Amino acid sequence: MINSDQKTNLALSWIKNIPFLKKLFAEIRSIPLRGIKNASYLSLGNLAVQLINILGYIYIVRMLGSRNYGVYLTVSTFVEWFDFLLLGGLYTVLLREGSKDLARMHIQLESAAGIRNGLVLFSITACVMTSFFIAPYDFRTKIYIVVFSFQIIYNGLRGFYEVILQATENMKYLSLLSIVDRILFVGLSVAFLYFGFGLTALFLVSLFSNFFTLFLKYRISRRFIKFNLLAKAHFDKTLIKPTIIFSLMGLLTYFSTRVDLLMISLLGTAKDVGVYGVAFRIAEQVMMLRNFTAAAFFPIFIKRFHRGKMKGKRLIRISLIFLIFVFAAAFLASIFVEKLLPTIFGAEYQASAHILSILIFYVAFGWASMPFSMAAQSTHNEKYVLIIRSIMAGLNVVLNYVFFLRFGLMGIAYSTLVAFSVGAVLEYLISYRVMKRQGHLV
Repeated sequence: MINSDQKTNLALSWIKNIPFLKKLFAEIRSIPLRGIKNASYLSLGNLAVQLINILGYIYIVRMLGSRNYGVYLTVSTFVEWFDFLLLGGLYTVLLREGSKDLARMHIQLESAAGIRNGLVLFSITACVMTSFFIAPYDFRTKIYIVVFSFQIIYNGLRGFYEVILQATENMKYLSLLSIVDRILFVGLSVAFLYFGFGLTALFLVSLFSNFFTLFLKYRISRRFIKFNLLAKAHFDKTLIKPTIIFSLMGLLTYFSTRVDLLMISLLGTAKDVGVYGVAFRIAEQVMMLRNFTAAAFFPIFIKRFHRGKMKGKRLIRISLIFLIFVFAAAFLASIFVEKLLPTIFGAEYQASAHILSILIFYVAFGWASMPFSMAAQSTHNEKYVLIIRSIMAGLNVVLNYVFFLRFGLMGIAYSTLVAFSVGAVLEYLISYRVMKRQGHLV
């Protein structure tokens, strides 16, 4: 008679011999160990960050209430809008080119530093002026925007040091510094709110924690590559086109996701922003894990395509692995959030639970498209990714307006889900075909 252990072994053996699953298991085993190591550092760091966030986030959201939390999200989202003036795609270009020759990376960093410093000042000025003369917010919200506009300095400079750590594959420092930042922000925020301070303290705490970790990134990155941040403005003409394309991709990514909160602040109320923001922030954390994974593997993708061709079927299998596992996780999460979220954050966030049960599925499509997006960018085909992001952004903005009028806040979640599912399909069809035709895939 066959015992239970033998039955289990027979079942596992049968599953592993299914052709499709056999290829998936083989693909998992073939993933580069360096990529797994890098992703592990970032993933474990992100896990620690999320645990710290959870401890403070629940308290912060409950203490602020949906309206004040909505104001906080409105201000931070509005300021983030002006990041596009910083040409954030510059860092992706520096990472791609710098990873090929680390000995010359400092030259590329210095050539871009002067221009970036000027863009930071221009972006802050544009943010403040727009908030007072165009934005339809109350005076208090506008003052908060002025205070928090200094966040643009942090957003504008941190990338130089993060690119160095990524290119030299020192992901552990990125994780450790993320943890330090969260400990400072959450710890000080909880303390100030406990003693009766309000939103002003929250914005100042955020700025303090970010600038403190920026200083640490500066000191640590100099161990590997030194460059002069105050170097004279000089930009390599060969980098201008890809920088603009990558920057537009970042802007269009914003229109595909984070513009949701901005549009709600314009179409609805501060309370609406707070209710949707809780669901959005939770789903966004899973997408951040996806972005960390992409950051870990991107230098490896660059070096892999720099050496030669890659099997197209391998990209497809990796994409399917992400889609299956993340979609299954999203399905399980959607079952429990309906009851769990109101218990944690309070009854006023019941609507957030309904929104999250739908919104969480867009993450699966984001993960599924990641291998094709990294491959396209590694082979200088970012313009096709730009086309796809344009379609996603346009679709999301239009559907946000139409679905919000038809379904309310739930319509914003529907819009995001449609945009990302369409984007994932286009990512596969367009990127795969282009790279196949160019000979990058076999």
